Amino acid sequence: MSSDSFQYCALYEYKRERGDDISLQPGDLLTVSKLAVLTPEYQEGDEKNPSGWLHGTNERTMEKGDFPGTFVEYVGVVHLGLPAGKPWPRPVPPTPGGHQTPVGPQPPGACISGGCGLGDSLEQCTVPDQAPAVVLRLTEALERPGWENEPLYITQLAPSAPLDLQQALDTDPAAVECEQYDLAVLADTLRAYLQELPCPIIPSVLYSELVYTAQEIESLEDCGQQIRRILDSPSMPQSNHQLLVYLTHHLSKVAQSGGAAQASARFLAQAYIEPVFKHSHYSADVNPDHHVKILEALIIVGGLTEIQAAPGRQGLHPALISESARGGSGS
Repeated sequence: MSSDSFQYCALYEYKRERGDDISLQPGDLLTVSKLAVLTPEYQEGDEKNPSGWLHGTNERTMEKGDFPGTFVEYVGVVHLGLPAGKPWPRPVPPTPGGHQTPVGPQPPGACISGGCGLGDSLEQCTVPDQAPAVVLRLTEALERPGWENEPLYITQLAPSAPLDLQQALDTDPAAVECEQYDLAVLADTLRAYLQELPCPIIPSVLYSELVYTAQEIESLEDCGQQIRRILDSPSMPQSNHQLLVYLTHHLSKVAQSGGAAQASARFLAQAYIEPVFKHSHYSADVNPDHHVKILEALIIVGGLTEIQAAPGRQGLHPALISESARGGSGS
């Protein structure tokens, strides 16, 4: 049985990024030696849901090399006896996003655990409707006159916040008089609120591509620009995107404040990786440094870009619309 091979069908186009890669076109058949898949970490059925890099042959071009398992669909077993490929220490490959055209079902690993279609995945990954309004209200209150002269984030430890303030923000964020609270309390409330969101801020369909970008692009500036493009994908729920716009703009302002409030982009990223990434798909298996780099790079480039502001208001919480109309987006 060691001569058996697995066959896959490409669902998405993939353009080679390294000399050892091979390009894919939708419909290509790929043959992978069973010996190349049977690593010490292999568990029964892993070949049907590949999430890392595979090494095999494109039967259309007869090229041999590496390709991302998230871009293909398992077909079955063939008896060709191809030589085993070498195990390259590659970063996590990207998950196909909304900018690509699928020719079949969404690949395993591109959805939240349990199996789902793209529509189900987006529904499960959408933060509560009022979440962007809460983040906007808190960041506006944090940036009130004189805020640059007070330290906002002096620890990376998990914060706590007044229960009455959190409850009021959940009920009607626009009506909460945040100015009566100290800036340190508001900063802790912002992190605590994000920490307690019931679903991921980063949807699973984009998560592995963000991690892959952080691993592959060394320059923080270039990495931040690419991360912006990824998060602008149609696969990013609008509420999640708007929440990250307000949060990352605020953190960018803190990093550039020049006063006692100023903190490095890396420190701020370390302070926020837990609330931003704690629910993300496979996040427990990823080096936290990659999460830090994703946020750090976004902070350095000035935060996530606001897109499609006017049409986008249709699905937003009313409190968020009224705040935005007053120019409170912090952009």
